[in-house]
Amino acid sequence: MYTYRINMLLVAVATTILSTLFSCDSKDSFTIKGTVSNANGKMLYISNIGVDRIVRLDSVKLKKNGTFEFSLPRPECYDFYRLGLGAKGRQITIAIDSVETVVVETDALHFADSCKISGSLESVKIKELEKLEMALKEQVDYLIENTSPAIGETRSAIYNLIADFKRSICNEYIIPGPNKASAYYALFLRLNGEPIFDPLHNRFDSKCFSAVATSLNNIYPHATRAMHLYNVAVKGIKTTRPNVPKDTLYVSESKIKNVSLFDIELPNIDGDTISLTSLKGKVVLLDFTVYGDARISSRNLELRELYADYKERGFEIYQVSLDGDKHFWQISAENLPWICVHDENSFASSHAMLYRVDHIPTFFLINRENELVYRDEQVDDVRKTIETLLADK
Repeated sequence: MYTYRINMLLVAVATTILSTLFSCDSKDSFTIKGTVSNANGKMLYISNIGVDRIVRLDSVKLKKNGTFEFSLPRPECYDFYRLGLGAKGRQITIAIDSVETVVVETDALHFADSCKISGSLESVKIKELEKLEMALKEQVDYLIENTSPAIGETRSAIYNLIADFKRSICNEYIIPGPNKASAYYALFLRLNGEPIFDPLHNRFDSKCFSAVATSLNNIYPHATRAMHLYNVAVKGIKTTRPNVPKDTLYVSESKIKNVSLFDIELPNIDGDTISLTSLKGKVVLLDFTVYGDARISSRNLELRELYADYKERGFEIYQVSLDGDKHFWQISAENLPWICVHDENSFASSHAMLYRVDHIPTFFLINRENELVYRDEQVDDVRKTIETLLADK
């Protein structure tokens, strides 16, 4: 009898412990479940969209009824997850705020397009944003294919289209709820692989980032995502609004880290891919040019003088050609002493679009820390500015 009572007591204690653990799990977890029809035997993956990478978390092989369920630990602040059907299939983005249960109903044939999401209004808004992102791409592609091949005219039309898009996104998704996951997600929409919002060089974009960063920091001050956004927002204020007081965002200097410039990776005349950010430690003149332009020959003579005078002190030129004729570029760049790369997309270059290149030539100056510090229109004396940057070690 005594042994029986001991055994019963142990069972009761174990049951209590398991119950407590189960209760904790349910309180500290979120669930994404639903059905993917016509997906018998296919793999469904769930991944986390982190600040700097996407990490696959779990997977399940779907059965005939297509039902699935993922339960994962709640994030430290709102976070983003993706459901993917197959290794390279279309994906559905889900915003998770806490311990909610999100239900996804879709079909394997039209996985992302036909999905219905319930239990997460922010996920519905993100789906809207992705559709608007796709529509913008289609409009830009149409402009590239159906307007004048002149770089200035086409790019001007594209910039106007993008500017209208950003104002609309700001008015409809960011201003009404800067503390929402959809507002954060909107900041990182992309066009042909490049960010649409550029907080480091565009004042309007910087204000959008600042609004969301301030709101996110107030709610989740210690979250990695909040601190990262603050880093970008504060850097944007410094570069686009230099006269704004340092405490505008009420953020301490300890939170501020250097935000690198947007990288460019293009092939040189030998076919080797050269990365712009690989030049960290040097002062770099980033130059967008077209060798077919009659003005460029004389300008390259000026660049030769700069290069000869400052190369030994840590100066480099990274020259991006937007020439449509690759062979002509190769011949023209063959005897130039600096880094010459070619963007085969010519006037439709996403790199030129990202750096807001609306005339040729356009150049930028980058310091030793991989920070873009000046655009050509901000530089009165190129030599003096280069001297200053070289002296700053």
